[in-house]
Amino acid sequence: MASSCPECGSPYMPQPQTIPATTETLERWQHLVTSNDTPAGAELAFIQSVVSDSGARLDYLDSEISRLQDRLDQLQGERTRLSAYHSLNTSILSPLRRMPPEILVQIFVWTLPTSHERSGDVYDTQRSPWTLAQVSSRWREIALSTPSLWSMIHITFPDDDDDDEDEEEEEEDEEEHWHRDILQAQLQRSGTLNLKIQFYGCEQADSTEQLALFDLLSKHSARWEALNIQLSSALAPRLAQLRGRLPVLRRLWLQWDSEKSQVGIDSITCFKTAPSLVDAGVNNGSRFIPILVPAHQLTTYRLHGPWKMHLHVLELAPNIVEARIVADFDVDEAWPAPGAQAINLLHLQRLYVSNERMLNYLRTPRLADLCVQPVDEDLVVDSLDALFLRSACAPQRLYLKEISSTATTLAILKKYPFITTIALTFFKDGVDAMEAHLTMLTDVSECQHLREICFGALESMLIDYPLFLRMLKACRQSSLRAASFLAAEGPDPDPVTLAGLHELRDGGLDLRLQSDQQAQDCVTRWENGFVSHEGDD
Repeated sequence: MASSCPECGSPYMPQPQTIPATTETLERWQHLVTSNDTPAGAELAFIQSVVSDSGARLDYLDSEISRLQDRLDQLQGERTRLSAYHSLNTSILSPLRRMPPEILVQIFVWTLPTSHERSGDVYDTQRSPWTLAQVSSRWREIALSTPSLWSMIHITFPDDDDDDEDEEEEEEDEEEHWHRDILQAQLQRSGTLNLKIQFYGCEQADSTEQLALFDLLSKHSARWEALNIQLSSALAPRLAQLRGRLPVLRRLWLQWDSEKSQVGIDSITCFKTAPSLVDAGVNNGSRFIPILVPAHQLTTYRLHGPWKMHLHVLELAPNIVEARIVADFDVDEAWPAPGAQAINLLHLQRLYVSNERMLNYLRTPRLADLCVQPVDEDLVVDSLDALFLRSACAPQRLYLKEISSTATTLAILKKYPFITTIALTFFKDGVDAMEAHLTMLTDVSECQHLREICFGALESMLIDYPLFLRMLKACRQSSLRAASFLAAEGPDPDPVTLAGLHELRDGGLDLRLQSDQQAQDCVTRWENGFVSHEGDD
């Protein structure tokens, strides 16, 4: 009679070799394994015989499993070795081995992180170009022999989050020494190429390492082509040692870490003698500090200071092509009356002004892009009128930052048909103004000359995408060729609206919808009056 083990359910028929198993014995065995009864003396010999036989079978199975396991281990080991051998030989056939070094170099350049992708650490050797030298001996040789991969130096000092936590002085010294070694290695690998320096000091971080790295960089100041620096109170005095030592510096962006970092600093004069400087930008933070630059040779101007300072510098800067003029620190001072002769900026093509009244002082016959941040929206049209008439210019692109009045925007569109691109941005509290502008632009008769419309949301806000779609459909009937809606963040369009937007795109409209960091960066560039943003690589 076939049976199974009551405990594990596996088929089993006790068939001891020494004691025959009768039907009665098997029935008694079945009862014993399903109960707690005590076996009788005559039954013990049968059970012991069963245990002996099953134990022998278990020993055999264990031995067989061990033998097969050894064989399996042997096969797996052989497969691992063969797989490695196969990959090794396959790699010989890789197209990368046959790729010319100059093509690899171009690929390497594209792997370099942007300013926004760089970490807040002093140095991150887990990013390109450092990691390129760890892939293979060939990649290392190419990377180390390509100075352009190492000529961008980005150093950021984060805040000390644990100011009260004492660290071992020996560990700090080792870390500072390591950072200096890394910087020294990068400077050596950059060869004799000009350097682009991004150095973000921090008032809260320990100044010792900041000064040590800046001093090391200063030894190579003759190769500085671009300097983007955030100053702390400890770093600012160090700039004096750069005077007369910046022969190839072409681009400068300077800002302050905090109000505290400006304490005790009266002026910065070291850049006045930079013979190649053509692009100068300064964000003066909370207090105006004169930063002397060679105004007569500038082509790009991005300074932050009182209006009288701007007037003085602009009069000395006839070659400016791009300008971002931010007037501040003189809120309570009366603006001087515009002179009989406006400041001639004969080469100026792109202009940002933080107050529409600035337009009354300028003459810009070649102006193509204009960005205005209105202070008094009632004065915007009159200021534009004065500028366009005086300059005999017809800029095609206008950006209005934080505009609220649709009446002002509508008057501009009616009066200046040569404006074919308009960009508008709104903060979170400007949702009503944004929707009012979308509704206004739906009237084709008022914007039939527009070829591009750009909207930017500088903060997270609820965007009326169905209204945006209706506006696009209306404008598409005339001359609209491109449109964009860029938001720092926010919800996506609903499926029905999204389908309608895709239909417009499929019909030829150059349409861009985006809500991420790249969109924020693009809107920031609009804010800079279409001038190259100081944070770009």
